[in-house]
Amino acid sequence: MNTSRFVFNKTTPQNTVRPLKDYLDGQKEILEKLEKVIQAEYESLKDRHLENLKPLSEMKSDLMLKLQSNDQRIKLHPEVAKLHTEFLPEVTIIKNMMKKCQFRNEINGKLITMCMQSANKLQAVLLGVRDVVTRNMTYTAKGYATARGPSRLSVDAVSYTHLRAHET
Repeated sequence: MNTSRFVFNKTTPQNTVRPLKDYLDGQKEILEKLEKVIQAEYESLKDRHLENLKPLSEMKSDLMLKLQSNDQRIKLHPEVAKLHTEFLPEVTIIKNMMKKCQFRNEINGKLITMCMQSANKLQAVLLGVRDVVTRNMTYTAKGYATARGPSRLSVDAVSYTHLRAHET
């Protein structure tokens, strides 16, 4: 009887801490990508290419998660105190990039709100037109839809016209 013997190698996770500068550079890289995605989102909204918004939103969400994860690594880094001294210029650049992304994202949010309001107004206008058209619609004996004129004549005017027609 031949029995196979499995050998499992025990692996340990690579929990090595990279230099703080690497994490800061990672933040800059992520923010640069995020800025491009937010700009693409703005362009899509402005040009009304709404089909592009879902993938851009997913990319933006993914980048935000990466940003948050990297930020957590920075907070837990053994040399975190150097953020206020040695790495202060890099931290300032990263904070400014973040503010720029937040500002542009707020603009996109306002643009989305305006697009939704515009779409709602258009829908209301179209529903009003539909109601006017269907109110004036009638069907022939064969089932064809036909429009009759606007029914803005008053009862008195119709009666008067009807009576005058019978007098002659």
